[in-house]
Amino acid sequence: MRYSPATMRRYLLAIAMIGCASGGRPGSEVDANGGDGNRPVDADTCGEPGQLPCDAVYVAKSGSDSATGGKTAPLKTIAAAIAMAGRLQPTRSVFVQAGTYSETITMSPGVDVYGGFDESWARNPSVTTTIAGGSPAVRFEAITVPTKLDAVSVTSSDGVSFGDSSIGIAITSSQMIELHDVSVSPGIGAAGVDGSPGANGANGTNGTGGQPGCEDSGIGCSSCPRPVGGGGGTSACGRSGGRGGDAGYGGSGGSAGAPGAGPSAGGSGASASRGVGSEGAFGSTGFPGPQGIGGAEVGTFSGTSYVPASGSNGVNGVNGNGGGGGGGGGGGTTNCDSYGSSGGGGGGGGCAGTAGTAGGGGGGSFGVLAVDSDVVIKSSTVTASRGGNGGRGGLGGIGGTGGTGGPGGPYGGNDEQDDGGNGGAGGVGGFGGAGGSGGGGGGGPSAALVCVGTTTITVPQSMLVAGTAGTGGSAPVHAGANGTSANAIGCSFF
Repeated sequence: MRYSPATMRRYLLAIAMIGCASGGRPGSEVDANGGDGNRPVDADTCGEPGQLPCDAVYVAKSGSDSATGGKTAPLKTIAAAIAMAGRLQPTRSVFVQAGTYSETITMSPGVDVYGGFDESWARNPSVTTTIAGGSPAVRFEAITVPTKLDAVSVTSSDGVSFGDSSIGIAITSSQMIELHDVSVSPGIGAAGVDGSPGANGANGTNGTGGQPGCEDSGIGCSSCPRPVGGGGGTSACGRSGGRGGDAGYGGSGGSAGAPGAGPSAGGSGASASRGVGSEGAFGSTGFPGPQGIGGAEVGTFSGTSYVPASGSNGVNGVNGNGGGGGGGGGGGTTNCDSYGSSGGGGGGGGCAGTAGTAGGGGGGSFGVLAVDSDVVIKSSTVTASRGGNGGRGGLGGIGGTGGTGGPGGPYGGNDEQDDGGNGGAGGVGGFGGAGGSGGGGGGGPSAALVCVGTTTITVPQSMLVAGTAGTGGSAPVHAGANGTSANAIGCSFF
């Protein structure tokens, strides 16, 4: 039988459509149940090496996630399309129309994502499909079959909290991953937190003075209790001054002036007759605390998390010691037996200043971060942004001053103390040591590519561009280092 040319064309078209529906021809569209629909690309070229796949789930800004996912009923989000494509058997690819998709996505094994489609579903180099997500904006996790991201621009959000990093694409424990014709632009790393200043040490209080001497026995003489030493000054950190020595007594059965008490050496008491008590020793000054060290130029990676290079805290100072009490004065024997005056109390020790805390390290800006993975980045551009500045190190607190020693007891007068000696003054309390200041945080690094662990990576026809690293945080002594700016950190290229 002879067919007309028009009839023959209709017959061949029908055969082509039957072949596509059975999987024998490329270009079929799927709905949520895996049914076929319109062909997305030229049926003569799709599915061939280097060409687009024939079967896909479609995504458009005008779509709905309750739609079937076909070309005429696209989904609205890439995440929903990846989930649908991964449920189908066999898995399908995802075709994404131009536009900015504000979502964070996780790739599914074997589900390739292709962008760059215009409104007619033709691949058009003049349009852009952008994934604008959090950090990271795109994840590949534990994928061990070929999986591709193609013709998509990826941007990740800036770090928000102190020391947060921004990562464009994170790839962990995955093999046979390909980024093709992809543009990656991570956001800005957040600045590190500023350290807090240390508290100033409390001052020691002053010691109290000794009591005056007085007569105690003899014909026509008055009597008095033994003059006691002045109290030591107090200290909020337990370094009180020593009590002054009690007065000595002259005459028969007399006694020497008592020595002042510690913690620092007390003054010695005077001899039983007429001697003057010695001054208490000054309290020792507390040592200052060591200074914190500035953060390094790059921190560490734990999986896909970046741990910023923070500085170290300073160390608290050492408290000053209290002054020793003054020794008691010796008693007199002229006319009447008498007591000398007592010693003054030592001043309380000054408390140490506490340490300043360290500045936090700045967050990094990383385009692609690959951990224990095998990745090909082809015909792509990865451009890092700015790392966050390190935080300032906190100033250590100054030490408190020691209290002054109390004076030895005053002369009681010729009619009372007569020839008895005076007590010695208490020693001055020592100053508290200053707290060490915190080190400044290291500046956040900026790197287009970071490789961690056993990562193998190739970058044919791709461009890696480092951004500006963060500035190290200032500090009273040890500032943080400026961050590292590098095209790649930890990578060996193959």
